[in-house]
Parts: sequence; C-alpha cells; structure tokens
Amino acid sequence: MNLRIKLLTLFMVTGMVASSYAQEEETGRCANYYKGTYTFKKGNTKEGYIFINDCKPHLFQQGLRVIDENAYTQYAAGKKISKKAIEKFKAKEIAGFALENGRRFQQVKYVNLSATTKIGMLPKPFLLEVMADGDVTVYRKFYRTDNGVIHGPVIDSKLEGGPQHLAFMTNNFEVLIQNKRDKNPKNIRSVNIKNYFGNNSEMMKKYQNGDYEFRNQLQRPASFGANCDMPFLEALVEMANDYNGTTNEISSTTFEN
Repeated sequence: MNLRIKLLTLFMVTGMVASSYAQEEETGRCANYYKGTYTFKKGNTKEGYIFINDCKPHLFQQGLRVIDENAYTQYAAGKKISKKAIEKFKAKEIAGFALENGRRFQQVKYVNLSATTKIGMLPKPFLLEVMADGDVTVYRKFYRTDNGVIHGPVIDSKLEGGPQHLAFMTNNFEVLIQNKRDKNPKNIRSVNIKNYFGNNSEMMKKYQNGDYEFRNQLQRPASFGANCDMPFLEALVEMANDYNGTTNEISSTTFEN
C-alpha cells in the first residue's frame, strides 16, 4: 500500500469517526425517547416510548420508532438498544400519538399546492403536531433536513449545527389550518382568514380593529417560502382558541437529558 492510499484511508476513517461523534452529539442535544401513547388507524391504542428528534423532525412526521419499557430502561442506563427492540410504523398506519409531556400529533393528508410536479401535489400522510383543536384546527409542520426538497435556510442551519440548529428547527416551520368543511388542511399563507373565522362577526370585528396580534403577524412577510415562526403561531393559536372556546397552550419542544 503506497503512501497516497494510506493517507486517503486515514482521511476516510477520520471522517467516519468525526461523523459518528457528530451524530452522537446531535442525538444527545436534539433527541430522546418520550413516554406516550400511539393509536393505530384501526383504533387500538398502545403505550410505549416514542423517538423524537427535533433536529430531524421529518422523521417522526413520516413514521414512528417505538420501544417498550424494558428497552427504555436499558436506554436510560446508557446501554445500546438492539434494532430488534425498535418497532417501526409508517405514518399511514398511525391515527395519532400523544406524549406525556403534552405534545399531541395527528395523521393528516396534506396536499402541497406549491409543488412543481403532479406527484408532488398528491396528498401525503403526515403526523403533524396539533397546536389548536376544535372547529378550527391548527397544525405545525416542521421542515425536512434530508432528501427531497430542502429550503436554503434549513440547509444553512444544518451545516451550522450546534444549539443554533435546534433553535432554528423548533422556531421555523409551516402552519396548516383546517375547519370542519375542509377535507385536508391548507397552508395558512394560502387561505382567506374569513373562510375560517368569518361566521363569528364579533371576532372578525376585533381582527379588523387590530385587537388580535395575528393580523400584524399575517401582514409580516415570510423570511423564506411559506415560513412561520413562534410569534406567528402563538398569535394564530390565540385566535383559534377564542373561536373554539378553548384555552389550549402551546407545549414546549425542549427537554432535558
């Protein structure tokens, strides 16, 4: 083996080790197994520990990885979990899931009307976080970080890594809205607000008068694409809760290891 091949091999091994350490660091900062319940499309419900990675949220939006109590005990003790202990489910198999920390997710079929191909515009099942529920439901749809179409700011954030990436992923997302008449939710930046709150004249009057912060947030241009952030989401949830007659609060996406 000549010197050039030896150096190339050393660089490859070093890169693989560095990548492994980076993945472990990201898992410790962004991801954990959370106790919760998940409900299948057939209606039966099970308990388990559900894997949530807030740096790669498209993973739990497309399917679930779940372990049982015994496997979680090993995981909590710092032991490696065998692949056989992890159950995997596709989004189409799951009606929804709820975490013990208050976060709740529901399967919805979303049609991306901004897609440039017919295949891209087909309705796809996602497990999206429910932020407000009732006659008007609000969902948070996180961005993907791998494969498919990825927004430039998301790529930049991923390359930057670190705590900044986690903060970016949990504070930048798309928001979907749905009422009882809608078959599927729609992107909040593509709808007429009157179609969702217009039958409540008192609310619409307050909205026009600027009593709802959401009017200001909706007029604020997106930083990229159909992007929304926490101030935007909180303002919309306040308005949706008033309409629904509920007082749901937004659950935190942060955790401690």
